[in-house]
Amino acid sequence: MERQCTSLRSIFNSNIAACHAKLGDHKTAVQFCDDSLLDVPTYAKALHRRATSNEVLDTWSSLSSAQTDYQTLVDTLPSSSPLRPSAQRALKSLPPRIQVAQKRETDEMVDKLKGVGNSILGHFGLSTDNFKFTPNGQGGYSMNFVQ
Repeated sequence: MERQCTSLRSIFNSNIAACHAKLGDHKTAVQFCDDSLLDVPTYAKALHRRATSNEVLDTWSSLSSAQTDYQTLVDTLPSSSPLRPSAQRALKSLPPRIQVAQKRETDEMVDKLKGVGNSILGHFGLSTDNFKFTPNGQGGYSMNFVQ
């Protein structure tokens, strides 16, 4: 009886996730898929829905999570499954998207850090542009002050 309730709860959570995804609320859809997969970790529809919603979120971490879910689907689904071809296509298209998202988020973080640095250094009449970092060939950087 408990096993049947767990299975039904997983299906319900996955269906709720599908509703949220259809409404465009992909963040909530991922949360409901997570709940579904806590009950039945190999539930293919929940894995596919979570991967699809994570793709739409288009962040570095969500795309990486989608890649993991698609890989799990490809590894566990039989070759006759209708979900398998779309999972394989997504696996091929995700790596460049992950790299773009990683670069975008890294650049945003560096810009924010420069903003914090400039707000602090501004009190001394300096900015982060006064410091130049050059690779030293040993995996590190040397810092030079430029006026």
